Amino acid sequence: MSTLTPGMASQLALTAYRTELQAFNGHQLDRRFETTVGKHFEFGMPQGHIQGVSGGILSHLFHRTSGFGLIGKGREHSDYKGDHVVAIRGTSSLRDAVTDLHCGLSGSAGGLLAHAGFNKTFATMVPSLDAYFSASSSEGGTVHCVGHSLGGALAGLTADWLKSKYPYHVNLYTFGSPRVGQEDFSRKTSNRVDQIFRCTHGADPVPMVPLFPFLHAPYNLREYRLDSAEGLSPAAHKMGITGNPGYLNTASGADWGKLGLRSDYTIEEIRLKYENRYQTGRTGKWISRINSALITLLKDGGYNIGVLFQGSTTGGLTIYDILSRALVKMSQSSVKFADQTRGLIAHMLVFSGQGFVNIMNLNYQVIRHAFDKLTNTLATAVRHAISSNSD
Repeated sequence: MSTLTPGMASQLALTAYRTELQAFNGHQLDRRFETTVGKHFEFGMPQGHIQGVSGGILSHLFHRTSGFGLIGKGREHSDYKGDHVVAIRGTSSLRDAVTDLHCGLSGSAGGLLAHAGFNKTFATMVPSLDAYFSASSSEGGTVHCVGHSLGGALAGLTADWLKSKYPYHVNLYTFGSPRVGQEDFSRKTSNRVDQIFRCTHGADPVPMVPLFPFLHAPYNLREYRLDSAEGLSPAAHKMGITGNPGYLNTASGADWGKLGLRSDYTIEEIRLKYENRYQTGRTGKWISRINSALITLLKDGGYNIGVLFQGSTTGGLTIYDILSRALVKMSQSSVKFADQTRGLIAHMLVFSGQGFVNIMNLNYQVIRHAFDKLTNTLATAVRHAISSNSD
């Protein structure tokens, strides 16, 4: 089974943006594309060949509302003969979906619960993908699904769908992708997709959203952390040639094993203490700790997380309504759970920038306010990050 190099994957992720317009917004395709990708895969558009890349008409323009997707086929005398690549970019409409405080879950094309907004968009892409791959005879090859940002979320759904429908090996490569599905989706996608290369920058806010119950794949949260930055920085989300760090720059090598920083995380059991609330920093590490603390609290309280959010799939209560009600009920059931909930809510508020936090009551309004503050803080950073990703 073949694997794209980091340089090839990042070039493909960038090219999904550059081929949106014939003029590429005044830019020429990076010459590195010709040597890292173009010599192995053929690409083209119905309106003409992609600038700087030779080959047949082998790409596909998906429906305008669902993003742009390039499909390429391995060249005859390449190491990737019989393989395909699918490179997807996200759309501005998905920017609103990923920051929607009323987001819900719905059944994915692969049969698992995932983000309703991503599912809706991906559903418009399925007919085009199905038409292409059902006509392909390369059953023994590998499909390489690539995406940056919201395109990474769609690439994840594409990879899971392909494994559920076709006999291909499937690899997934994402750069700065948000979380796509809940725990069952994360676990089953991790087991189903052959290889997952999830790349992040430490200060990129997009991989921090949506909040629980959404989780990344692979389920063990293994990722290629390509820099050591912390905090929340819209610039850390950039894909392109310009800007620092830029995923194209930090993932430019030929060997995944030689990338600068590779981090392995697990979902820990964490119980946050109220008296330690001011230790909270506005970093991805603390978002992970807050997420883990919420999962721990619910599991301590005996909640079946998969069942808990069934109401959010039918257009009723939002996920954060359901969570707030569950935490109120738990805090009223015992002093232990009240203390645990108070610690969690206090850390959420400090992360959100509230300088003085003194929680006297754990009623629905207080808890729901904390979720609103946290999600709005992250949503603001994510909107800036996606809007500024112009190269």
